[in-house]
Amino acid sequence: MITVLGQTRKYWRLAWGLREFLREPMTLEQSRQIIKQRMENRERNLLYIVKNAIYENASSPYLELLRLSGCEYGDFERLVLSDGIESALKRLYEEGIYLSIEEFKGKKELARFGKTFNFSESDFNNPFISPHIEIRSGASRSSGTRSIYDFDFVSETWTAYFVPMLEAFGVSNIPIIVWFPVLPGIGPLMLLILAKSGNFPLKWGSFIDHKSSEYSLTNRIGTNYIVYMGRLFGARFPSPEYIPINDAWKIADWVADRIEDSAGCCIRTYTSAAVRICQAAKQKGLDIAGAKFIIGGEPITQAKRREIESTGATLHPLYGFLECGLTAAGCFNPSVTDDCHFFKDSVSLIQHRRDAHHAEASVDAFLFTTLTSLAPKVLLNVESGDYGTIETRSCGCVFEELGFTDHIHNIRSFDKVTGEGVTFVGTDLLRLIEEVLPSKFGGTSTDYQILEEEDESGHTQINVIVSDDVGEINEVDLVQTVLSEIGKGEEWYQMMVEGLSQANTIKVKRTQPYVTARGKLLPLHIRNINRVK
Repeated sequence: MITVLGQTRKYWRLAWGLREFLREPMTLEQSRQIIKQRMENRERNLLYIVKNAIYENASSPYLELLRLSGCEYGDFERLVLSDGIESALKRLYEEGIYLSIEEFKGKKELARFGKTFNFSESDFNNPFISPHIEIRSGASRSSGTRSIYDFDFVSETWTAYFVPMLEAFGVSNIPIIVWFPVLPGIGPLMLLILAKSGNFPLKWGSFIDHKSSEYSLTNRIGTNYIVYMGRLFGARFPSPEYIPINDAWKIADWVADRIEDSAGCCIRTYTSAAVRICQAAKQKGLDIAGAKFIIGGEPITQAKRREIESTGATLHPLYGFLECGLTAAGCFNPSVTDDCHFFKDSVSLIQHRRDAHHAEASVDAFLFTTLTSLAPKVLLNVESGDYGTIETRSCGCVFEELGFTDHIHNIRSFDKVTGEGVTFVGTDLLRLIEEVLPSKFGGTSTDYQILEEEDESGHTQINVIVSDDVGEINEVDLVQTVLSEIGKGEEWYQMMVEGLSQANTIKVKRTQPYVTARGKLLPLHIRNINRVK
């Protein structure tokens, strides 16, 4: 009875919040004003979060760390107001106030100031938001992030950036197609963002069949509830249509038809999915010249950009993660393939040098700090698992006009590999490499390795390297074993397995595992790390 009552309250809160959220779309002027106010109040906003969500929150994981370092709230406030946010955060980092990605994910014990701590991701949940929708990231096993979003966060961060971006990209008044999975995937979130931006998606394709008996009743109800309640409140939400990854030609058909009828079409999807759409269009002889792709979830490499642009389409990259939301978007006068403007009004970014254990190299890793009280997680110098280049330059595009002069590019991960929007974290693959595969197929842990590679067509492959010393194996059985291991546990993992299986992303490669320049053999071998000389 309590469960039924709890679910009833949950859906009532969702309906009420959705009604207010959809009451009117955000205008360009409103988005500019939101960004302007945040830019002007960065220090004040950070201090509000730190005071209320950390120093006055006894359960905050940061509280004891700060006090052990001798930093009380007054000290923190003086440091920020005198030195500025980024300088203050660097000082805190030097004092030991930061979390590695392994510590944040609960994969590694945190040792600071002679004491040890064990955290889980839920410890960093923002205690002051009213949840409306739960989203899971495309990460493997226990590293998948579960983030609770409320409608204010969707509106004032995601949408505030989308409105000027859609206007500058020329897609404010053309049909938009979304190709993302249903709940707990990010498809519904994309519908909400676009609706608040004033452009309802025309079509919604999902990699996952939400009508399947294997899809949970809770997520089926949640997906349908958002669609039908949205319609009740005036939103023209499309129902999700099951479009497997290998049926990218169906999306290409839609795009070609829309371009012919409406002289334009925008597609919001993962990077690899955009590549598949473009290749399917070429194979079927479909003209999608003029199509505009808004993509993310994976690095925008030259090969992927080349495949998309070979059709006459253009692309706009996004960079973000569920803990912070959208943190950067593509420059309209880029200097490199993945040149993005960093949204410093809602998040702060500094870097620190750390070892990339899966590449035997050092990188300048990103450390993020949330600057909005609406964010699903409270981050204070927390790694995202990524690194890249930060520079300040003038480009003349709309984002510079909004005050975003910091650019980030050459964004890559140092602890994971990604394919078809699904992330494989190194620590989650150790059991597979060291125990599961040797016990079933023979050999030892040094006979197996995971390697991410990109083929000439821009497809990302996750290769399972198997030494020739292992002898004859059933490669189909080995791939199924890998998929089965990844798919253990919650429904979200099983959904990921379905997508990976459709795309044939995981392959067996018979060769000797790769060793590093120093002769080490690592279970996860990342070859695109920019090594420090």
